[in-house]
Amino acid sequence: MPVNGPNEWSALRTWLADRVARPIDLAGFAELDRVRLTRSLAAVTRTLGEGHVDESHVAAAVVRGELDHGGSPRANDLLRSHLATALAARTAEVRSITPDGGLAVTDRHQLAECRALADEILALSPDPELIAFAVDLQHRLDRAQRWRWVEPDVWTAAVVALAVLVLPFVGSAIDNPVVTAAGVLVGGALVFGFVMTHRKPQWAVDADTAFRRPRP
Repeated sequence: MPVNGPNEWSALRTWLADRVARPIDLAGFAELDRVRLTRSLAAVTRTLGEGHVDESHVAAAVVRGELDHGGSPRANDLLRSHLATALAARTAEVRSITPDGGLAVTDRHQLAECRALADEILALSPDPELIAFAVDLQHRLDRAQRWRWVEPDVWTAAVVALAVLVLPFVGSAIDNPVVTAAGVLVGGALVFGFVMTHRKPQWAVDADTAFRRPRP
């Protein structure tokens, strides 16, 4: 499915809904399994319907409950696929949306929850398409954790550079070794603080430009 493009959440919801809508012949299942699959399918379908956002955790709870009821391995495989679909929808609900419509992780909580969701999707061993989705999400989360240098504004860089150059020479000018040593320490602290301030993980950089997804 397309990622990092306009209306990525809508595209993801449509992709997942199309997967859930694929016909299943329930005639080959026992009555208990037919009931379980019908309830699970209804919960996931509702979650992916227009106007029903941020409800995937409810659908996931319903599917988990059906899995707890036991049943045939074939039915449980389908239920696990339903659960993986609900979890995939949840990964979009917990993220932020950028101005160009892409989904982005913009804080540590989102990063941790998406990581847990991707791991669970893979542990469910659903079909290859959902596995590929989870693997792609893991790669995106890895990129979100990488550190990057953020260009400072010219004036901030100039002030820090001037302070680092001037402070050590103040003590020399007044012939005071204590002031000279203090100037070196202060200059080093300024450089350290400057570097740490402008070295951010990718998710923090994305947070500067992303905004919360508007509710339909």
